[in-house]
Amino acid sequence: MAGLGLTIATSASALADDGQADDRTARAAEAAAATAAATPSEAPLPSCLDQSIKDELGQTLRPRGVQKRNFAKRGHVELIGRGGLYAGDLTSSSWIAGGALGFWFTEDLGIELGFEVTPIALDLDSPLAEFFGDDRFEKGLGYLPLANLVWSPIHTKMKMGGDIVHGDFLVFAGGGRLIHDSVQGATFDAGVALELFTTKVLTVRFEARDVIAVQEAAAETRLTNNLVASFALGLWIPTPL
Repeated sequence: MAGLGLTIATSASALADDGQADDRTARAAEAAAATAAATPSEAPLPSCLDQSIKDELGQTLRPRGVQKRNFAKRGHVELIGRGGLYAGDLTSSSWIAGGALGFWFTEDLGIELGFEVTPIALDLDSPLAEFFGDDRFEKGLGYLPLANLVWSPIHTKMKMGGDIVHGDFLVFAGGGRLIHDSVQGATFDAGVALELFTTKVLTVRFEARDVIAVQEAAAETRLTNNLVASFALGLWIPTPL
């Protein structure tokens, strides 16, 4: 009986030792898995072929990043000549031409003083004059001096003819006076433009704006929205400012 009890005790002790060893092995495996998940792989490249591909891509690919402007506007004076189409609200459509002098305080903010000329006429005036026996609308040239604040919120780059052309989207607004007998009070305008920097001293601009004025024509007086689409050339002159 004593021998049987010793044998049972020895077997139980061996089983206990095996269970503790299994527990230690399981804990070691879990710790190794956690360490592998937390630590990034530091294995080298699989082969020299992968390194060759990496070197070739490094020679052909270049980081794009943010590129600098190739045209500085700050402290520059801009002489502008423009011409286009004036679509009158109450009056007839006709040509418009003139120019402006601008100055840029920063790359994004500037001011322009402009002066333009357009014929102010009413195509319906001839039939009315024949019916009533006198001219009811005095046609003639309208003179449009304006002062505008110009803001450039977006700088753009476009591919043209194999070259990259830089440009600015412009937003402007201001006021002045459309000088003509049919116009009453002050005149305001607002519009947008795209200016392309073709050379270091010359730019090309496409403009669209609304000229707002109180106007009288054909026995009607109201606030008018006269649309202007124009093409302009700008000559840039540096200043010591």
